[in-house]
Amino acid sequence: MVAAQIASANEIISSQERIEEGIDKVAYGIGMVAEGMSGLKAAFEWGISEVVWQIEQNKAVLKDILGVLIAPLDTQAKELRRRAEDAYANGWFKEALEDFLESEKKNKYDFLVHISIGMIYLFQKIDKGNALEYFDKAIKYGTPKSKYYTSFALLHKALIKRDFGLMEEAEACARQAGELSPNFSEAFYHCAQYNALLNRPDKAMQMLTKAIMLDANYCNKANVDLAFSQFQSQLTGVFEDFRNTEGSKARNKLAMVTKRIEKLNGLLDESKGFCRIEDMELSKCLARITELMKRNSYRDYLEANTIIEKLSTVIDDLCSNIIKQLKQEVQLHESEIYKIKNNRNLEVNNVDDKFKWIMWLGIVISVFLGLRGCWVLGTGTVGTGKEGPLLGALWALIWMAGCGIAITAGLYKLVTFLTKSSTKNEAASQINQVRSIADHLYDLIKRLKKYNDEDNGNTGLDKNNNYSTHSNNYSPSKNESSSGKKISMGYINIRY
Repeated sequence: MVAAQIASANEIISSQERIEEGIDKVAYGIGMVAEGMSGLKAAFEWGISEVVWQIEQNKAVLKDILGVLIAPLDTQAKELRRRAEDAYANGWFKEALEDFLESEKKNKYDFLVHISIGMIYLFQKIDKGNALEYFDKAIKYGTPKSKYYTSFALLHKALIKRDFGLMEEAEACARQAGELSPNFSEAFYHCAQYNALLNRPDKAMQMLTKAIMLDANYCNKANVDLAFSQFQSQLTGVFEDFRNTEGSKARNKLAMVTKRIEKLNGLLDESKGFCRIEDMELSKCLARITELMKRNSYRDYLEANTIIEKLSTVIDDLCSNIIKQLKQEVQLHESEIYKIKNNRNLEVNNVDDKFKWIMWLGIVISVFLGLRGCWVLGTGTVGTGKEGPLLGALWALIWMAGCGIAITAGLYKLVTFLTKSSTKNEAASQINQVRSIADHLYDLIKRLKKYNDEDNGNTGLDKNNNYSTHSNNYSPSKNESSSGKKISMGYINIRY
């Protein structure tokens, strides 16, 4: 029966596909280990407690506290403390204990020394009585200086109390550790354990819920923890609440993002004729969300929510990329307009020179016709002594040549005017075509920017694109179930 309940809980926590992917395996990453006990969260085990304490001593916050603690000490006292730490780090626990005890005499308020002494007594000397004494000192003198390291000492005190069979006192220590350090997930988990061992399932589940809110890996840890074995049904209920709440959040937030993508699709359709739509990342995210939603497990919903948080940035990047390409297209069209104008002006300026041959030809013909007229009229009067006809011949030369030149000038003006008008009209038509496209691109850019400004705040994310599924205000709700819906978004269909 219990095995079946555990198996059922496993399916609620993680789908079989997710287990096969192996992406939720707890590993001691560099970042986690560097943060000590608080960073390890569900990965912490008592077996590595001493290693963790050595890591804790290298944290910047502890060094800052240490600087204040040893500032009043003389050089000899500081050297004694440094020597004790060095011996501890090298595993010379006897020498380390001797030097730490001497260091305590120099500064009885150094709660970090008290923790180190307590660790040696607890894990090396197996002297729980002395260990308890020094953890009590660390709690007393550490409380005004560091809530976190006071909580660290309280958890070790709780462990000793548990070994002594004093479960109520152990639970009180763990509860106090959580009250002092609200983000110290291990404190809530141990408090949940002690309440389970005290046969207080409601309190145990309440504390476990707080731990899971800080690190989802506590689901897996609690599901195989013997301390909770007699309350498997309540434990499964907690997992179901988390799954249903995360599922509801994922569906609601996906619906919001879907509306935004549906608005975007029209803009993408208009843009794809002018630029390359690089929406592979968006399609990849949506495909992954679709797969995760089908699986209907807590960890899968958690990942889905994480990806949905990312979608806002992915969409923003896609829009920014499109806007950038459209601006480049606008610049090309503006350059084309500038080029058309330059060519038009050049052609218009060259029209006069281009048709000057009409003037020269007209002048030649006009003069030729004038001379011919003069010749015709003049040949009949030569030698007769009649001056009237001779003057008429000269007048014919002037009149015919003048009329020819005038007609030629008029023709020249007409041809150049018509050519210039044709050139200007053709250029204007080209400019209007290019300008129409440029104006459309300007409008498209404006609408894309407006889309971003209007929709950025309507995706279910806060102004920093943050959506924490494990905030302190999180409270799993009951009786929420998943449902299957399909939404078509033009570029991709998503089922959730």
